[in-house]
This record gives sequence, C-alpha cells and structure tokens, in this order.
Amino acid sequence: MRHPHWNDDKGSERGVKRFSFIRRLSLTQRLLALTLVASLPGVAALAYSSLDLRNTRYDEVRADALRNTHFLVSEVDHIFGGIEGALHAVSQANEIRSNDPKVCADYVSRVRAELKSITSIMVLNVDGTPRCYSEGEVPPINLSDRFYFREALATRQFAIGNYSESRISGRNIVPLALPVVNGNSVEYVVTAGLNIEWFGQQLRERGMAQNSSITIVDRNGIIVAREPDAKKYIGTSFPTEYMSMLSGLPGTRDVKDPDGVERVVGFVPAPETPFGLFVASGFSRKGAFAPIDRALRNSLLLFTIGTAVAFILAWLVGESIIRRPLMQMVATAEAWRRGQDAARTGIVNRSDEIGILGQTFDSLMDENERREQERELSEARREILVHELAHRVKNTLATVQSIASLSFRNSQGPEALRDFHERLQALVRSHDLLTRHNWENADLLEVAEAALAPVREDHAHRFSLKGPRVDLASSSVVPIAMVFHELSTNSMKYGALNNNEGRIEVQWTAEPDPRGQLVNVTWSEHDGPPVALPEREGFGTRLIKSLTQQLGGDVEMNYPPSGLVCKLHFIAAAGEARG
Repeated sequence: MRHPHWNDDKGSERGVKRFSFIRRLSLTQRLLALTLVASLPGVAALAYSSLDLRNTRYDEVRADALRNTHFLVSEVDHIFGGIEGALHAVSQANEIRSNDPKVCADYVSRVRAELKSITSIMVLNVDGTPRCYSEGEVPPINLSDRFYFREALATRQFAIGNYSESRISGRNIVPLALPVVNGNSVEYVVTAGLNIEWFGQQLRERGMAQNSSITIVDRNGIIVAREPDAKKYIGTSFPTEYMSMLSGLPGTRDVKDPDGVERVVGFVPAPETPFGLFVASGFSRKGAFAPIDRALRNSLLLFTIGTAVAFILAWLVGESIIRRPLMQMVATAEAWRRGQDAARTGIVNRSDEIGILGQTFDSLMDENERREQERELSEARREILVHELAHRVKNTLATVQSIASLSFRNSQGPEALRDFHERLQALVRSHDLLTRHNWENADLLEVAEAALAPVREDHAHRFSLKGPRVDLASSSVVPIAMVFHELSTNSMKYGALNNNEGRIEVQWTAEPDPRGQLVNVTWSEHDGPPVALPEREGFGTRLIKSLTQQLGGDVEMNYPPSGLVCKLHFIAAAGEARG
C-alpha cells in the first residue's frame, strides 16, 4: 500500500536538490544570477511602457488623420465653391445670352484662358445641345445623357460629375455643371471640365501634412486625385478590399497601398461631403511610429548596455555595490507594475552605468507622466477651441444674415446679388486677416489694405493710406473692413474711381481718450466727377453708419463738389493703439 505522504516527500526532495544547487554557486555567480533576475522587471516595465506609448500614439494618429480629412473636405469644398463662383459670374455675362454664337464663344474662350482651374467651358441648351464652346468650333454632340447635366437640371444647383474622358477633347476630367435659372425654369447650363493637374496642386498646397497621403474618389469608385504619386493612381479603381469605406459614416481604418506602404487613414464617404466625392487622408504608420520605435530601440540599447555593465560590476566589485541599487530598481519596477506612477529609483548621484540605468528608468516614467499631462492639456485646449469656434461661427452667421437682409431689402436683382457677393468677399478677407493674426488683433493699415485689395489691384497709384499704427481688436476688424469696402464700392460707381484721374486719400490719427484711444479716419476723394448731396440716403450710407455705431462711434458724410469726404470717429479700447 502506497504511503499517503509519498508525493510530499518527493516534492521536498526536489526542493532540497535545488537549494543545494544554489548553495554550490559562487558569490560571483549568485550576483550575476541576481542581476539577471533584477533586470527582468525592468524589461517588463519597458515593454509595458512602450506598448502603452504605441497605443497612445496610434489613437493620436487616428484622431489626426480624421481631423486632417475633415480639414481637407473643407478645403476641397472651398475649391469647388470658387469654381462655382467663377461659373456663376460667367453665366451672368450678356455675351452668354447673345444670339450670336461667335460672341458667346469669344467670351468663354477669354474667360477660360484666365482660369487655370478648368480645361474648357461649354454653354448648353436645356436639351443638351451646345450653344458655344471655349476651345473652338461647337462640336455636333448632345450631352443630355450625362449624369452631371441631368442632376444640374433636376436640382437646379451646381453639380459635380464623375471622372471620365471628355467626348470632345479626349482629356480626363471631372465635369462640372451650373444651371442658369430664370424664374421657374432653367434657361441654359454652363459646363466646365475640372483641371485635374491643377486640382492636385491645390491639394498639395492646402492639405498635405508630413508623411501623409490624400485620396479623392468619385461615385463610381474611380480615383480622381491622389497625393503623392498622382500619375500612378488617378483614373484607377479604388481597391476592392476597401470599397466599404466609400459608404456609411466617416471614420478611420488601417490600409495598405498597392506599393506596400501601411497607412492609418481617416475618411469621409461621398454622401457625407457637400460635393459628393469620397475624401481620405492618411499617415504612414512607419513615419508616425518612427519616434517611438527609435526611442524603444534606444531604451533597449541602453537597457542592454546597462545590464552588461551590471554583470561586469557584479563580477568585479561584488554584492555590496551591485545588489542594493539593483534591488532598488526592482522595487521601483514592481511599483510601476502596481500602478504607482510616481515611484522613481532616486538614483541621482551616481555617474556609473548603474546610475545611468536608474536615471534612464526615471526619465522614461517622467516622459510618460509628461505625455499624459500634455494629453490632458490638449483635451482642455480642444474644448476651448470648440467653444471659441462655435462663438465665432455664430457671430459670422449673424453678420452674413445682416448683410443679406440689408442687401436684398430693396432689390433682388443681379446687381444686388453681386453687391452681396462682394460684401461677403470683404468679410472673407477680414476673416483671413484675423486668421493670420490668430484672431487677436490687426493693424488698421492691414485692415484697409485687405478691404481695398480688389480695387487697389488696378488702381494702387490712386490711393494714399497714411496714419500711425493702430491695433484693432478682432471685434473691430470686420466693421472697419466693411466700411472701407462700402466707400470703395461707392467710389467705383459714383466717385473718384469712376474716371481715370480721381484720387483717394485715407488718413487717420489716434489720441488718448478716457475709454481708450479715439481713432479719427478721414476718407477724401479728389479729381473725380463732381458730386452733390444725394437726394436720399442710400444703403451704403446706412450700412456705414450702422457699422460705426457698433464701434461706439459716429460718421460725418460731406459732399463738396471736389469729391466725397467721410470722417469716422470710433473708440479703440486701451492697448489697441500705438503711436
């Protein structure tokens, strides 16, 4: 019969043998073994830290990719908006409505030569037959079967087609169509071909971050734009394994290019973009994780060197110098594993390899702690930026609503629409100026130059802008810019810019005031057509008065025969003006 404690006896015997083996080790061997064991928690801590850093970086890259994609969508929408505005301007020209096809063709040919964004312009009747063509004789074709043409007629809005080969020129284009609506019917359709090379250049200039890629795909899954390697990808089909990205909701995904490059891609499907094209932007995984991989290699190298030095020191010096600091590092590593992130080795007064190893561990955890603090700070800043953006968008929409209400109060014709468009452009220029200054302030001279840029482009020699530096707060920039725009528009229509000899002088001063700085701006016109006091107050005058009142100031309008003299008085808060 087997003894009930037979297994316990065998286990005890094996334990005695192992203990005897350890006792037979020399002191050097024991220290070397202890050094090896003590280094293992350090490896675990380093591996855990590296994994955590990679996961954090991966989340950051995904967020950056999606954020960059949304920015790219905004830029592409801006590009198409500019083209739509250009086609709209073409559609309103009298030459387009001419019964003489040659007059129409000459006009669109001249316009097309000035627009790098498009390859050709064709005006079509509602039955799809061409009226005139910018590139020569009108071809005998009918485009009524084209998707973009039918969509423009159906929606009565600007339409973007799919990547295709032009029936006329043979070039690969993305067709565009703008219906011209007259009353309740479409009078004709202005079509154009997007210049794909120009489009790619715009994407490179606007949306390319370091180590990133851009892909734009049409509704048929054909790549319209790709950066980098545009020639390699444009006109090819989107990879079959990623077709699910073309529909659904915006998101991120890990993909692999045909050339083997792995990327983390953010994407917005075509139904989610205002222009009906799929947009994706991604970062190379290799480039995104390069700093972490490099830090990991350096940390592993340092750890390896430190361990080797520890073995040598254990062999040379002995237990008294090696064991204590190694056990201290082991205790620190164990504390890290338990979640005590504040734990450090405290080895700061040693310059040998053991000291370097301990300090490297501490530096690694300090870096982890710093990254976590930076992440929390970034989240807080993002929340602030979101609220600030919402506030500014609301203010901008209110301004646009006010401009629209005043612009179309008494007229809804093409001239009112053109005036409204020009006022919006003045608003855009003032916002661009504030963006360059981080929405903090802008110099009065810069505001004047930005607001008067369209008219000064051809008449710079007829303007004189003089005055001290006056820093305007962001809330003052838009009203002042709109005032300058209204004055220049009035001058183009009735004043000094209505002939070839007129001049405009804009002067300002800044003087102390209990409320801050009193700014006096004088706009005076000379050598223009004789002027007289208007019989009634126009929209421009009412807008100027309204904008000046927003600034807590007033305006004086004088009409001597020599030309209009407008004097603005408003308050710049303390700290906004410098002599």
